[in-house]
Amino acid sequence: MAIPKTTKTNYSGISYYNDSSKGKVFLATFTINRKKYRKIVGYEHDEFKTNAKIAFLKKEEIKDKIQNNTYIKKDLTFKQLWELYLDHLINSKSVVQKTLTNKISVYNCHFKKNFDNLRINTIQTFNIQLFANELYKTKSPKSVDNYLADLSALWTFAIKHKITTNNPVLLVDKQKYDNTREYPLDFEESKRLFKTIINFKEPLYKQIFTFLLHGRRMNEVLSLTWDMIDLEKRTYSIGFEINKAKRNMTYEITDELYDIFINIENKTGYIFKSLVTGEKIKNLRWAWNRILKEAGISKNMRIHDLRHLIGEISLNETDNSMEVVAAILGHSSTRPTRRYAKVQQKVAAQGLKKVFDTLK
Repeated sequence: MAIPKTTKTNYSGISYYNDSSKGKVFLATFTINRKKYRKIVGYEHDEFKTNAKIAFLKKEEIKDKIQNNTYIKKDLTFKQLWELYLDHLINSKSVVQKTLTNKISVYNCHFKKNFDNLRINTIQTFNIQLFANELYKTKSPKSVDNYLADLSALWTFAIKHKITTNNPVLLVDKQKYDNTREYPLDFEESKRLFKTIINFKEPLYKQIFTFLLHGRRMNEVLSLTWDMIDLEKRTYSIGFEINKAKRNMTYEITDELYDIFINIENKTGYIFKSLVTGEKIKNLRWAWNRILKEAGISKNMRIHDLRHLIGEISLNETDNSMEVVAAILGHSSTRPTRRYAKVQQKVAAQGLKKVFDTLK
């Protein structure tokens, strides 16, 4: 029977239509795993004297039952659990695309061949410990730690949805490691590298690496689009989708950056476009090698170390405080208020100017 036109209530997913004998007929509408459900959940004249609030509570109870039955139909294999988990991540948009791509790659390279056909409730800490021990032979402890973190997140998802009751990853013995890295250049080498970048003869890469000297991460710079730039207010914003802090960050446009932005003719799409495809630039390695060669730097200096260069010079060669360095590099503040954010922009710009003046 076709359902008559309904009237919305103040409760999410609950509407009703009028029936001559049943009174208001309450209808619940909801979606689970991309499947839409529409169910009658009560009548105004039934034994419960259903109203909109009672209908809403019934809807939530039905949703829980459907979700539980969906997930506990059988003892899932690792592959089946992974597919549910991946579907959840995609639908909830709880991770950015780059992170999602990394998770899929780790699954295909490492998890699939080791766990795919095993039942989730048969996988024990012992199995995962053997997996980790084998990886330690060829991978760094940090990489193995990341893989185990991905596995742990998968089991946390399973526990949340009552697929299993414990997380065997938590009891795995991990190798300890020191993830700190010493900044490789002395002051004179840092000055030489700085001057090479700001005077580099290849305009596109001069612009990109000058931006990187402002303490930004490579993906932040390469993902920047013109809608993130406000030349009138002289600010640019790094959205939470592309920064590590996972929150929107705004910075002042320095004189160096203003000269770059104002002289770029095509102010649409990505700010820095590939000279070959016109799309987002994916690799800076060869340009970086040319810069290092021109600067006479033979030490192991990564692109990411430009952030360390700014921090190192800021702390050791200027009177900038740790708080100023944190502002320059975009580290999370303990005072993330709107008012403090404005102060942080000014502090970062002033601190960065001191660093540039010192290196020049």
